[in-house]
Amino acid sequence: MEAPRRCMESARWADILAQAIFHTLVAALFVEALVRSWRVNDPGQRIALRLTALGYPLVVFPALVTLFPLRAEERFRDGLALFSGRRWEDVTVLGHGLFEVFVLGLAGLGAVLLLMDLVPMAWRRRTPRPRPVAPDPRSAAALEAALSDLGARTRLRRPEVQFVDGETPAIFCTGVRTPAIVVSRGALRLLDADELRAALAHELSHLVRRDPAASWGVFAARVLLFFNPAFQVVSRTIARDAEWLADERAAELSGDRLALASGLLKLHRATLGRRPAARRTLPLAGALSEPLARVRSRDVEVRCRRLLDGPAPRLPFGAARVALAGIAVTALLFFVV
Repeated sequence: MEAPRRCMESARWADILAQAIFHTLVAALFVEALVRSWRVNDPGQRIALRLTALGYPLVVFPALVTLFPLRAEERFRDGLALFSGRRWEDVTVLGHGLFEVFVLGLAGLGAVLLLMDLVPMAWRRRTPRPRPVAPDPRSAAALEAALSDLGARTRLRRPEVQFVDGETPAIFCTGVRTPAIVVSRGALRLLDADELRAALAHELSHLVRRDPAASWGVFAARVLLFFNPAFQVVSRTIARDAEWLADERAAELSGDRLALASGLLKLHRATLGRRPAARRTLPLAGALSEPLARVRSRDVEVRCRRLLDGPAPRLPFGAARVALAGIAVTALLFFVV
């Protein structure tokens, strides 16, 4: 009796795992189809819509499994379900059921997508970061001028700025409890006054939205759902939209879209050749390094073009569209088991 019970429990968890992967995939594709058909170009509205796909496996799917056990019954699968993954077991691939191939293949893909970000992050954290120091008079004057100008344009509280005495151009925000903007000496030498003000406005926009804390939360969810490739892809897409949104807010704060695009391009070109070479001990390191560099360059190009094209229009009834997307996805996937 104990062995059959364990087999039934194992099959049930495999079924739930397969549903979680497939449901997230369908939700992501459905939301992406809405983004494209509605021509949603405003980054804030894109994030709001895609959060419905990101939140589905974290909130809605567990609720469906917990609150509606009838979905696991055979009569529901045979009568009301629009699609049942268990029927894939009748089709075999190399002696294995298509259901098993589907689960293992997509779970492996999800783990690979997570490791593509997790391994470089862990490798970077092994390198000690330079400690912040007091800026020299010239650097302090440049930072004070940029921050004073931003303060005059907005009523936002002045952020904490940490100066790093390094020649590598770098401007980024960091910290969860005590957020701050990190600026290197190389960045101050590279950017002119307008570009520096626009770059600081970009990082300030991240801090206002608490993006550093949000990014850690999303990454923790990615680790939790490491087996879910659609969740990994949507998370990356939202991170890109967050950069676009910070660009738009920075353009409003600084009042100079051209300076922000110019500074972004300068920083990218200055750091492109400084990235550490891919370790040959990593699988496919040499083959992937060049395509990944082209992807980063393409992303910077798209951001610059968006800045030069002007602010994207916001669609009407944004909240209603998000609610409609969430309801439609939930109603559809209720009948997919």
